Amino acid sequence: MVNVNGNISLQDDLEYAASLARQGENSPLVGGPIGLLWGLLLTAVFFTQWGVLSGAFGLPQQSLFFVWLAFAVIGGAGTAILSRKAEQKPGANSAANRVEQYVWTMFSAMLGTLFVGIILNMTFGEGSYQLFDLIMIVGFAGQGLAYGVVAKMSKIRLLHIASFCGFTASAICFAFYGNVDVYLIAAVATIFTIIIPSMLLMKKAG
Repeated sequence: MVNVNGNISLQDDLEYAASLARQGENSPLVGGPIGLLWGLLLTAVFFTQWGVLSGAFGLPQQSLFFVWLAFAVIGGAGTAILSRKAEQKPGANSAANRVEQYVWTMFSAMLGTLFVGIILNMTFGEGSYQLFDLIMIVGFAGQGLAYGVVAKMSKIRLLHIASFCGFTASAICFAFYGNVDVYLIAAVATIFTIIIPSMLLMKKAG
């Protein structure tokens, strides 16, 4: 109802807020397939990076450029396709799904900014390739934050567990900063922070 001053009444505000809360609690999250795609890609890339840098695969370090290029191209194209499919699913426009989309978009922007900063530091400063280890540390911590926000909105308990796993993985990766084995650790951690949660969300969404 609108009062004489043309302002929305407090009751309408409360009803609207309650409606958003119900949407967040009752609608399944539809981003599971996108998360699974990136989880599989990251696991493969981290494992490959470990194999190349440790010498286990016998490949030159220059080959990593093509590995990460393929990662970006496949991930970007796959996300575009899966996003269109996700938008057609029931509840895709719910508050929880919108929050999930916004949070992970900002998460990607954060990692992109960090990547650019590292490149600039290596170009104009004294940085080395070891700085790329920071992306994993910040990335896992960012996952913990993103999962935590979406968990509060959607009331999905498994996302709280995923959030804890993300923060834990970040701390472990920090402990191994500068050690080539950090990439192997990151590959295994991604299974628990992205792949398994995404598969469970897909099962929950039906």
